[in-house]
Amino acid sequence: MTQYKKAFFLFAFAGFLFTSCGIKTQDKTETAISSEGNRTKYNFNPDWKFIKENPENAQDLNFDDASWSTISCPHTFNDIDTFDDLSLGHHDGEKNQWRGTVWYRKHFKLEKEDAAKKTYIEFESVRQIADVYVNGNYVGQNQTGFIPFGFDITPYLKFGSEENVIAVKVNNDRNSDNFRDNDPLVWNHEHWHPTHGGIYRNVFLHTMNPVHITLPLYDNLKTVGTYIFAENITAENADVTINAEVQNEHKIAKQITFEAQIIDREGKVVAVSSATKKIEAGEKHTFTTSSSVQNPNRWYTRNPYMYKVLTILKDVNKVLDSYETPLGIRSFDFNVDSGFHNNGEYAKLHGWGQKPTNAWAGLGAALPDWLRDYTYQLMDEAGGNFIRWGHSAGSPAEIAMGDKYGFVTLMPGVSGESQDDGETWRIRIAAFRDMIVYYRNHPSIFIWEGGNWAETAAHYKEILEVINTYDPNGKRLMGNRRADVKNDSEGYVSIEIGTEGWEREYPDLPIVESEYMRDEAPRRIWDKFSPDDNFWSHKNLDKNTYTIGSEEFAVRQADQWWNKMGKKPYHSGGANWIFSDGTHGGRNPTEVTRASGEVDAVRLPKEAFFALKAMWRPEAQIHVIGHWNYKEGTKKDMYVISNTAKVKLYVNGKLLGTDAEPENGYVYKFKNVEWKSGEIKVEGFIDDILVVSQTKKTVGVPVSIKSTSITGSKGWLADGSDIALIDFEVVDKEGNRCPLDAARVDFTISGPAIWRGGYNSGKPNTTNNLYLDTEVGINRVAIRSLLKAGNVTITASRKGLTSASITLTSLPFALKNGLTTQLPQVYIDGFVAEEPMPIYTPIMPPYEVGIKNRSELFTKFSYTGNGKAMLRTNMHWGKKAHTDLEYNYTVIPRYLNEAEYVRTPNSDNRYWARDQLQFIAGVDMDIYILHDDTVKRPEFLLEKYKDTGDNIDVGGVTMSIFNRVAKAGESIIMAGNSDGDAPKDCRMYTVMAKKR
Repeated sequence: MTQYKKAFFLFAFAGFLFTSCGIKTQDKTETAISSEGNRTKYNFNPDWKFIKENPENAQDLNFDDASWSTISCPHTFNDIDTFDDLSLGHHDGEKNQWRGTVWYRKHFKLEKEDAAKKTYIEFESVRQIADVYVNGNYVGQNQTGFIPFGFDITPYLKFGSEENVIAVKVNNDRNSDNFRDNDPLVWNHEHWHPTHGGIYRNVFLHTMNPVHITLPLYDNLKTVGTYIFAENITAENADVTINAEVQNEHKIAKQITFEAQIIDREGKVVAVSSATKKIEAGEKHTFTTSSSVQNPNRWYTRNPYMYKVLTILKDVNKVLDSYETPLGIRSFDFNVDSGFHNNGEYAKLHGWGQKPTNAWAGLGAALPDWLRDYTYQLMDEAGGNFIRWGHSAGSPAEIAMGDKYGFVTLMPGVSGESQDDGETWRIRIAAFRDMIVYYRNHPSIFIWEGGNWAETAAHYKEILEVINTYDPNGKRLMGNRRADVKNDSEGYVSIEIGTEGWEREYPDLPIVESEYMRDEAPRRIWDKFSPDDNFWSHKNLDKNTYTIGSEEFAVRQADQWWNKMGKKPYHSGGANWIFSDGTHGGRNPTEVTRASGEVDAVRLPKEAFFALKAMWRPEAQIHVIGHWNYKEGTKKDMYVISNTAKVKLYVNGKLLGTDAEPENGYVYKFKNVEWKSGEIKVEGFIDDILVVSQTKKTVGVPVSIKSTSITGSKGWLADGSDIALIDFEVVDKEGNRCPLDAARVDFTISGPAIWRGGYNSGKPNTTNNLYLDTEVGINRVAIRSLLKAGNVTITASRKGLTSASITLTSLPFALKNGLTTQLPQVYIDGFVAEEPMPIYTPIMPPYEVGIKNRSELFTKFSYTGNGKAMLRTNMHWGKKAHTDLEYNYTVIPRYLNEAEYVRTPNSDNRYWARDQLQFIAGVDMDIYILHDDTVKRPEFLLEKYKDTGDNIDVGGVTMSIFNRVAKAGESIIMAGNSDGDAPKDCRMYTVMAKKR
């Protein structure tokens, strides 16, 4: 477990623009002086009125909302209709969610003194379309769904005893069930993100002096805030440039002194710079100063040291305004030959993709910040140091967590999976600009993702223009996932954001993987030797793309990591897809989630979590996959994951085997281990020295229920939206969790709280109920606070077991006139302690780059299925048809002789993705697809190809031959074998091509 130290940690967010003025610089080592100025940041989350309807005139100041519900943000109106339906399969997301128009209204008062200030409202984002009104006045709209935005509401406000009302009309609808037909908001579809609507992230109100440092909210405000960057970074020195956009909204000019303090983690000022400028009435001016930080503490993924920059505005000696900006001093290199280096130190990147909705069963996408921090803490515990936000931007809290935990971040704006035009592109490129302005000061962001699909040359030029305008000194790379589908990408992307990582397609570019390991397995299933929990016997099992338990899922982690990127010295690393189970495109209709996470939808770890921890943590790690509660006579292969060089396995003290030759770098396999009641123990050795061990015991019969609670760092707050988690587990008489327990537990709750419950992964309609099954002996529920503080008691019971009661106290939350300065809390205060270098790295076999999948015809070839596809030349009879079957082509038409061809994996015969196989035609060519007609012909085949009327027999299966002509440079994209259900024993299509 990562260790934490208590320390001050508070960072704002920032922005940019250039100009110069007189500069003086001095180094300091004194304690920082807090300088609040006249700026106040209010937490605007608590105490809103809400209605899930679209009444007329709801924006009016005097509209009667007394009958509406009282809620607090973050809030979604889809928390009760998600994680409650079995997946549809075929990579379709959960569709059965309420969509439409709703209203929020918030009543508040401002002090008379605030009438002399400027007031801005900031939404960290609203899904999907937000129309904002202040006291009946329309102030604007935002429809990005993921990017922060704000408004100047000063002209519309009342002060003193008069009440103000902010009304927000929110819509989360989309055009059709077909994700391709959802213009302009192509990313607002459950295929990419669950359509959880609402004010699902934080809201803040800012009041400040008319002379102030602007907010980094470009949309509507056209302001960029601060922009801070470090250059000439060495162990001895770093030059830091501070830009701050200042606006004078007084009616007279002001002589302003600007001061910037760089403050270290201990609160010491390490450098100060200042400048003075007369700013005319109504003028915007950007101060630019520089400082040198001597012997800087640099930001590493394993030691993410953070400074802050306090920028202050003074009129003579009176402080008018101050603003904090995060600063991490780091250099980096994504090297085409040797991978990623951070401040000159090699680091393999390993982590996850994560959806920015970050959905949680029972809560939807509306999470308090401490739960986002909790998720990051789990990723850090498992050894992660890399995150790719899936298609759209993560939240401000999560990007700050990337800084805090040391996660190299791949950051997009908003995107579906297409090259867009017209209104969609206009919204996307504006969102990309707004995202960069808001987040550019965060050291954890190393790569800007231009989109989730290749763009035209014109669009790439716009993307680069935005980066060069708003982040000209960030030195960050830019790439698009699937840039290899267009030749236009050449010359614009500076890093290959690969897909499934088998081979690089840009030999001159570094590579980082954005999505790998898409397999799915629920946490509740161990293996076929353990009791079934509604999986192996499920009526939908034959419709599943994946029919594996959590143990096999854990073992596969090492296979995909090691072979796709881990063993390749040139490969920077990649993102496992995805960290937490969600409702976005599951391929298993036995589940209510896409069960591809290392934790489930309430963040309870699977065996895969511990497997990756045993691979990725720098300290010595070992984990035996599975439990030790079997029936007499059970013999099974036991797998151990360890980052050591040798492993020994014992049963009841008897040594059963020693393995010093792991598979896939980390996997130690012990065959036919016979179960004996007692314990199984594994030991890990480096240089024949015992460095780590683990023991699992046979657990007794269930006796009682045990409950524990989890809250944020400041406890459970009565702010109307805070969450407390309660874990309930069934234990034996010694308090050990019973790993095979899977049965109903009933709950009662009393006190000021709302029951949010949890879910069962393989049953529909289990959310929000006052009962829930344990899964492998444990499950987790949530309760939400009200605005009233008090004691809440939850009792968990099951007939035959001793019940468990737990009492939580929600703490009073200061709220006056609808406002509070108590900001959202995190899970753990402080910073992450420095980690050691990896204790051991498996021996990497010699690896020759790029000698496989290369072809004159199939250029920029990639395959995104689970198995591995191979390019081959000189087709004739006797050639192997698939990479994982021994069947050969026998009698073939003469026109296919000497063709180049693709061996696809037959294991992907029921796997669907819209971009499963892709290449660019290197020459004018004929393409032939051999398709098993027991499978429904996929859309791409019907649209682009003609049936030749010829057939080939491959291993007793008749494959129809389809043909099309492709011109040199044309992008060819093939989806999965079928858009619908395919027979269990069907054959995957194969592809051939001949130069014309």
